[in-house]
Amino acid sequence: MTTEAATKSLSRDGVRLAYLDTGSGEPALVFIHGWCCNQSMWGNQVKAFSSKHRVIAVDLRGMGASDAPDQDYDIAGFADDMRWLIDEIGLAPPVLIGHSMGGVITLNLLRRYPDLARAAVFVDAGIMPFPEQFQPLVSQMIEGLKSPAHRDVATNFVKQFLFRPESPPALRDEVAEAMARAPQRVMHTALSSTLDPANCPSGALPVPSLFVRAASLPMTEEQIAERYPGLEVTTMDAGHFVHMEKPQEFNEILWRFLEKVG
Repeated sequence: MTTEAATKSLSRDGVRLAYLDTGSGEPALVFIHGWCCNQSMWGNQVKAFSSKHRVIAVDLRGMGASDAPDQDYDIAGFADDMRWLIDEIGLAPPVLIGHSMGGVITLNLLRRYPDLARAAVFVDAGIMPFPEQFQPLVSQMIEGLKSPAHRDVATNFVKQFLFRPESPPALRDEVAEAMARAPQRVMHTALSSTLDPANCPSGALPVPSLFVRAASLPMTEEQIAERYPGLEVTTMDAGHFVHMEKPQEFNEILWRFLEKVG
């Protein structure tokens, strides 16, 4: 049975953390959005999966309807917030589903708290170190996000690198516009932390896990599986926002995985 979707919030040390809480059924699904995004980008998944599962879709600190204190934002801090939120809500071990930076947060949660989750899904997540040849581009991007032109830099980055030429133009523009509204300090500090190789520790994961790879990701299925033994990897013919570009196909992949993990 699906309950009416409700955006709720909890205060952690004076910082309001907002989240959507809807549906019922175990295991609960916790959706964690990516860099400069918000929970609404999981809209197609919330609608589909709340028919059989309790669904939590968070707005990370600094993004969406959550407070944005003037501070640096990093993966460790996001993971602390997520662990606290899951405990405060009182969830039995949920399935963590993280897109992009949200997948990096998910990985760090699993490493620090191996009993926290029942299973995990990494949605084109940045859990592979970027090849050396990309480092000049990354440095240039970070510096651009620190500049007065940060919104234009973010918009151009999203349109050029997170979507393909064949991606739906309306979706590309909508996502780019939304991401460019994030606070500047969130932009450059969160991205720096997301791309820090220390935040993608290799090795087998403690729970059943799936990586849904976009065809545009430079890293291959074999490279991902080699770094994380036992991780199931599947590829979708879409850009970085696979769950938004092809929601029905993504949802079918997620349904099959949920059936396997019970």
